[in-house]
Amino acid sequence: MLTTIRTIFNIDNVGKRWGVRILYLITVVLNAAIHFNPFADTDFSPLESWLMSFYNMTDYDPEVYNSLMMTMPLSKGNIIYLLTLLVGELILIGSAYIYASIYVRQYRIEKAEIISKHGSDVINYAAPLIPDEPIKPSKLVGRLLLIMLVTVFVALPLLTISMYFLFFALVGLPFIFTAPVAYLSGDKGLFSAIPYSVKLSFRYYFANMRSIAVVLFAVLVADFLIPLISNVSLTAFYIVDAAVTTWLWLSIARLAAISYCTMKDYPIRSGRRPYAI
Repeated sequence: MLTTIRTIFNIDNVGKRWGVRILYLITVVLNAAIHFNPFADTDFSPLESWLMSFYNMTDYDPEVYNSLMMTMPLSKGNIIYLLTLLVGELILIGSAYIYASIYVRQYRIEKAEIISKHGSDVINYAAPLIPDEPIKPSKLVGRLLLIMLVTVFVALPLLTISMYFLFFALVGLPFIFTAPVAYLSGDKGLFSAIPYSVKLSFRYYFANMRSIAVVLFAVLVADFLIPLISNVSLTAFYIVDAAVTTWLWLSIARLAAISYCTMKDYPIRSGRRPYAI
């Protein structure tokens, strides 16, 4: 279990490390900067009072109701703040996609190099274990843009709906959480990535579930502890929250990438799995 934890959360252990470190720092800065936007207004007390007026209505009066609806106290600053929060979430998702694609590409490059160092005989023997070719950067950029568009217009609305069926969403998560990696690796197309991920995950289901549970537990602990910092310093809270949230998102991306590479290169056919996630 300790090995699993170290493997998942050691997010900078990719290649020469500098690429993912830069990605992490940029993501942290952008997410922290959202809370220091001078045009954003975080005071929603007028909106809370407005909502309470609906709650306190004892009799339905169409005129009063229409009047309240026409005077919704949501300022431009409030709207800007909400939009920046949405942008922050998209930045986190985009960074996770980039991290996963970097991991898979680096994994395949390093594995092919290790096998090639041992000569043609070993290469022929290990041919079934040689991973697919790393995706070309130009092709990867296009796939990143497309998957972000799909995330904004399809995945996020579906995720919102799935919150009403949280149990079923959690049960199905180990089957599909590697689907974005299957697409970003260049192995599958946008629509074939999900069924391919489900196919790979059947024998790795409980291993995936265990690893996902570790990350979810870390998220719960962070959500409980980090808000306590706001009692001391709001600025420190914003910075620490951005740093930890980014770390957790990249850990999720790392887990998805590791799981995908393991399931694809070491499929379980019988007996114990050859490589534990």
